[in-house]
Amino acid sequence: MNSQTGVLALWNDCAAGHEELYDQWYHGEHFFDRVSIKGFRMGRRHESLGGHPRFFTYYETESAAVLFSSAYQAQLDQPSPLTKEVMAGVFINVTRTVCACVQRSGRERGGFVVTMSTREHGREDELKTTALLFADVSGVVRTEVWVPVIDSGQSHTEPRQEEQIRGQDQTIASCLVLHLTREDSARRVIDQLASETDADWDIGVYRLLSELRHEDCR
Repeated sequence: MNSQTGVLALWNDCAAGHEELYDQWYHGEHFFDRVSIKGFRMGRRHESLGGHPRFFTYYETESAAVLFSSAYQAQLDQPSPLTKEVMAGVFINVTRTVCACVQRSGRERGGFVVTMSTREHGREDELKTTALLFADVSGVVRTEVWVPVIDSGQSHTEPRQEEQIRGQDQTIASCLVLHLTREDSARRVIDQLASETDADWDIGVYRLLSELRHEDCR
């Protein structure tokens, strides 16, 4: 496994009427539990500006290997009582993929993000080209391209306990993430992407809800 920055990418919905429990779980224990693991750098939560999936969350790690570490896998296999409750019908319609960031431009992270992902393999180069084209667009402060990573040394092939509770996750084959500073810029970008790409892409625009960094967990 290479030393590229690791990313755990998640899109999901929350069952109607359970938003308070969902936020209580995230900010009461889950976010801290994840980001405090050695090798995690930060987590960022986002909410859609109107589409689905409603939520987009990602965790950045020192490398993708961190997401196959015993410390992280132990959390997946030993969910807390509240996590079990949330996994059993509150945290729904989940797309979850362990990735590596294979291309990046810019230093800042914006308060709005546009995600463009596909389940079709072999389209990574298209995303890299698109990222370069949008890197200089007004309002875009950062671009990243993510591709899945599989741990070839992983002997455990069954879904982890959390996934067994909530049901099988969907996965992506590649993803472009654009960080922007303003909502109007994000909406213009998503309109442009939608008009210039085919229907195989899932495109969403999200606003930042919260960020937690590893150093804040000490």
